[in-house]
Amino acid sequence: MIKWILVAMRLEEAVIDVAHPDRCRYRKAAGAALLALIGVPLLLGGCRAPGAPDSPEAPHLRIATWNLEHLNDTNAAGCVPRDQTDYDAIADRIREIDPDVVAFQEVENTAAALRVFPAAHWHVEMSTRPEPSGAARECWGLPGQYLEHQATGFAIRKEIAYQRNEDLDSLGRRSPTLRWGTDITVTLGDRQLRLLSVHLKTGCWSAKEDSDANRVETCATLRDQIFEVRAWADRREDEGVAFGILGDFNRRFAVRDDWAWRELSPESSPLDLLTADLEFQCDPKYEEFIDHIVLDDDAAALLVPESTREWPRHDDHPDHCAVSADLTTRP
Repeated sequence: MIKWILVAMRLEEAVIDVAHPDRCRYRKAAGAALLALIGVPLLLGGCRAPGAPDSPEAPHLRIATWNLEHLNDTNAAGCVPRDQTDYDAIADRIREIDPDVVAFQEVENTAAALRVFPAAHWHVEMSTRPEPSGAARECWGLPGQYLEHQATGFAIRKEIAYQRNEDLDSLGRRSPTLRWGTDITVTLGDRQLRLLSVHLKTGCWSAKEDSDANRVETCATLRDQIFEVRAWADRREDEGVAFGILGDFNRRFAVRDDWAWRELSPESSPLDLLTADLEFQCDPKYEEFIDHIVLDDDAAALLVPESTREWPRHDDHPDHCAVSADLTTRP
C-alpha cells in the first residue's frame, strides 16, 4: 500500500511540472485516479489559479457563483444569441477561474451547461423546475428571438464527492417564471458543506425600488423569497451543518441598513456576506453587487483569508461577473 501511495505522489509531482494551463487539474485527476484504485480517499490538492492565496498544505475548495446570462443549448437561440466562439470564451474563463464548484444561473438545461462545463471534467445538477407552458415571450429589442427556459444549478468537478438534495421549490411561489433553488451537499475533507444556488426576483434592487409604487408586487415577491431562503438557513442551523448560499440575489445587500440583508442575516443568527468588503467593478453603470456568496459561521471559519474575489468581464456577455472564494479544511 505504501509503495502505491508513493507512486501516486510521484505521479502528481510529475504532472504538475507539465507546462499546460490545466496542469493543476491534471495533477488532481491523475493523483485521484490512482488513489481511487487503491482505495485511498481524495483530499483536494494545494494548486490554485494565478493570484490566489497560497495555502499548499491545506486541502481546499474553490466555490464560485456566476450568472451566465441566457445560456442556451443551441447556437443563435434565445435573448443572447451565441456561436461556438462565445461558448468557448466562457469555457476558457471558467478554466481561468479554476473553480471546484460553481453555482450558476440563467442556464437553459443540462445540455447548455455542458457546453461550457465539459462532461469529461464536470457533473452538472440542474433545478427541476418545469419549463413554462404556453407561448414564449419575445426578447426585448430582438424581433424573432424568444426567451428560453432559465434555471439555477451547479457544476461540480468530477473528483469532488457530493450528493443532490431536493430543490428549494418554494422560491417559485407557484409561478411558472420564478426560479427554484438548487441544493447540494459537498464533502470537504471530513466535513459536509450544504450549498444552495439561487436566482431571486429581479426589479427590487435597493431602497429606491422599495419606494416605487409601480414595484410593490415585485418587492413583495422578493421579500417572500428572502423569507424562504432564511427558512432554509434555519433548517441547516438546526441540523448543525455548515452551509453557503450563492447566486444572483438581485439585491444590493451591502447597502447600509438594507431590509433584505437584515431579514436574511438577523442579529440572532447572523451570516457572513463575502462581497461586503469587495469593490464592485463588473459594470461601471452600477456600484454594488447583486451576486453574492453568503456563509454561515461554520463555513466562514473555513474561508481562506483574502481569497474572495470578483473576476472581471472579458466580453459583453455574460453581463454578470463571477465571484469566488476558497475554503480550507485546515483545523
